[in-house]
Amino acid sequence: MRPMTTHSQLGTGTLALGRVFVVHEAGSWKTPGHASGCEKDGAAVSSTVAAAWRWRREIKCLACLCICLVLWIYALTEALGRCARSMQRQMAPTPDRMLRFTKNGTFQISVFEDLHFAENSDKDVLSQRVMKSVLSTESPQLVVINGDLVSGEQTSSSNSYTYLHQVVSPLVDRGLLWASTYGNHDSNPNLDPWQDIFVQEKQYTNSLTQSMVSHPDAGVTNYYLPVYSSETEVPALILWFFDSKGGRVPSNRISKRDTNRPDWVDQSVVDWFNETNSDLRDKYGRVVPSLAFYHIPADAMRAYQDDGVNPHTAPGINGETVVQQGSGDTSYTGQDTEFMRALLNTAGLMATFSGHDHDNDWCFKWDGNTTAQNLSGNGLNMCYGRHTGYGGYGDASRGGRQIVLNEKTVQDEVETWILLEDGTISAHVTLNATYGQDRYSPGIKRAAGVLDSAAPHLNSPEPLLFMTYLWFPIFMLFYLKH
Repeated sequence: MRPMTTHSQLGTGTLALGRVFVVHEAGSWKTPGHASGCEKDGAAVSSTVAAAWRWRREIKCLACLCICLVLWIYALTEALGRCARSMQRQMAPTPDRMLRFTKNGTFQISVFEDLHFAENSDKDVLSQRVMKSVLSTESPQLVVINGDLVSGEQTSSSNSYTYLHQVVSPLVDRGLLWASTYGNHDSNPNLDPWQDIFVQEKQYTNSLTQSMVSHPDAGVTNYYLPVYSSETEVPALILWFFDSKGGRVPSNRISKRDTNRPDWVDQSVVDWFNETNSDLRDKYGRVVPSLAFYHIPADAMRAYQDDGVNPHTAPGINGETVVQQGSGDTSYTGQDTEFMRALLNTAGLMATFSGHDHDNDWCFKWDGNTTAQNLSGNGLNMCYGRHTGYGGYGDASRGGRQIVLNEKTVQDEVETWILLEDGTISAHVTLNATYGQDRYSPGIKRAAGVLDSAAPHLNSPEPLLFMTYLWFPIFMLFYLKH
């Protein structure tokens, strides 16, 4: 038997029980005069401690497995739910295709201009990113795709559906209703806007795009949509859509010739507009406030620009000369005069919205005269949208125009601004009786709650949840092992 030693002298691995011990040659614990009793006590304590640690470890393992199981079930449920919702939006009818002011009395429209899909796959991805960024920030009741959905010279009948689906998939995924006008790039010898775009678009239940004028020179997207009151079945707003055409005539409509399409709203459409507007006024016994959308701007915008765009009363970018209806492939001779006259004669028309010129996004109030057409403005507001797609020319930041109306003041004012993909807002104005006199800052400001688009994936919490699901079980297993 070795001499007695204290706990401090035994080193690691020696169990101190608050008494003096000796170590037997065989390694058992003993104390003088109590060898057999302490041996039993030490064994009992050792067994109890080991059992307690085993139970503690098993409880930890069980808790960890339960937490991991719950997280994995939740992740799987979320993934299946998103998949089911996506399939439902694409396959099931939209529950309510009727446009209506919300219960809080507002109606919002997001406008995407000049998407120009089909030029380049990388650009198409960026264009979708812009749309998703805008729609992640705003909550519109309607999206307007206001012309040049695709670059027709890069498409054909055989692949037009593929590109159209890329255009509308951000809307389908969110279950949003939309309405389109077609632009000059939506018609080409190898792309028929009726057969290759309109017929395809109508297959989507969320599409409200229509064609109400059958004249062969009318184009396709000439129609109107009523927006109903939040409380009644009476329209509180009318949305007009016009096809300003342009581009090239599809080859299936001519014989071996490449012919320009007239790039203005046709007289047959103007006649339909005047007649239908009168019928609606008679039907509802009052003037219903309205907005109008068409791709190529009217000549009144060119006349205003010639006089000088004031950035303090008409904020926005003014980066190129207005290319108005009738001047794309021909000399301008007042081809849109009757259309502008019809707009001026439409009581209750608050504002019009067009695109086409990628480097312009200002609004103005038409109070002056257009000498060539002998037309006098009556305070009608005319606005550009914002170049949305990465296809097409232009270096300005991409985004979309937002339009908000309040049911109580819809006949008096329209609030509108440009939301850029990086979350900034520009040209935020109120189109009312004093617009054109009110002064605005030409600067931009950041939208509340919007993250930088350099990391668009962070706009959603899903990547963070995924990282939690992945690393939490690994961390727990590592912890238990050690």
